[in-house]
Amino acid sequence: MRSDAGDVVSESRAAVVKVLKARGAKARKGHLRIPVGDLFWYVDPRVQGVGRAATLRLEVGCWLPDLPPEPDGGAVDCPLLMDVDLGEDPAAATEALVDLVSGFGDLGALRERLDELPGALVDRSLRQLLG
Repeated sequence: MRSDAGDVVSESRAAVVKVLKARGAKARKGHLRIPVGDLFWYVDPRVQGVGRAATLRLEVGCWLPDLPPEPDGGAVDCPLLMDVDLGEDPAAATEALVDLVSGFGDLGALRERLDELPGALVDRSLRQLLG
């Protein structure tokens, strides 16, 4: 039997996925991704914690075809990775995140505005492209 906390997280996750799909996320290799210009933003909803302490977050990754191979494991395999806590209103936080990443459609935009992605981890291959 599921707890009320589990139901809330499950409902929130479903609402987040609904927002992502409404905003153009398509499933690819079992992960949702949003194409924006030359970039692909992978977004994987994740539950962190258990019971009443469980929270919902998005694991967000950015990949571009100049850096093969295409990620099999979703966001975690991308050259740019960040975790976004979805807080008290996961659907609204997801909308805000999609608004943000939709403004990054190419390497130049990523280079100029990288500081707008708090906590983003950038691997060596992408750092080299960013110069």
